[in-house]
Amino acid sequence: MKTSSKLTSKESFDILHEIESSKCPDGIDLSDWWEQKKKAKLEAIKNLVPEVGLGCTICYYSDKRAATVTKIITPCKIEVTFNKTKCIDYYAGEYEILPELGGAPKVFTKRRNGYWVAEGQPFKCGVLLMLHYQNHYIDPIF
Repeated sequence: MKTSSKLTSKESFDILHEIESSKCPDGIDLSDWWEQKKKAKLEAIKNLVPEVGLGCTICYYSDKRAATVTKIITPCKIEVTFNKTKCIDYYAGEYEILPELGGAPKVFTKRRNGYWVAEGQPFKCGVLLMLHYQNHYIDPIF
């Protein structure tokens, strides 16, 4: 198997999708298998390889902002830009994510633990980037 630094974006996502779609083999304890699957999925998410045009989600505490990777600066540093959105139902948290981009780009760096964090922020309480899905949610409580 290739190392994560040698994978293409498609190959890294194929590995994640294969793990997500795997079924528990016969004769294996379901809880043990589920723990192994959870660990393998987390590892696969940490090893995802970004590419320009990839949809992603910027996580701010309870809010999530849809974004798209717009530039690969280095293998461990990328630039993302917010997607424009259309609010369908604010209190239900329903938004349509539009393909148009807007706002200033944000830079994220990949940390030793595999997570993407906003440049200059600590992992523990920093703004995180999730490459494996694109979602938009503004918490109406705040």
